[in-house]
Amino acid sequence: MNSMRFLAVTLVTGFLVACGRNDAQGVYLIIELENSTNVNQYTVFNPNMHSVAECRSNAAAAIPQILASAPSNVPRNSRVKSWRCSLIPPERGG
Repeated sequence: MNSMRFLAVTLVTGFLVACGRNDAQGVYLIIELENSTNVNQYTVFNPNMHSVAECRSNAAAAIPQILASAPSNVPRNSRVKSWRCSLIPPERGG
């Protein structure tokens, strides 16, 4: 029974440590858009950012420049409805 308890404690501790990590391989900035061509979202992955907090503190100032250099399929007259930062890609629920 002691080995089962040890295993359970080890698994829970590992899960808590993994969930509490702030460092990631990069952060996704998901920008929700409104425009006449129904391009509703533009996502940028930044491998140089390693936390959602870092992304949040820089995103608002960076969004105009990001949209100015977006590919031509993102209309230049897009209005930003909202934005969010995520460690998870949007196609996986981020």
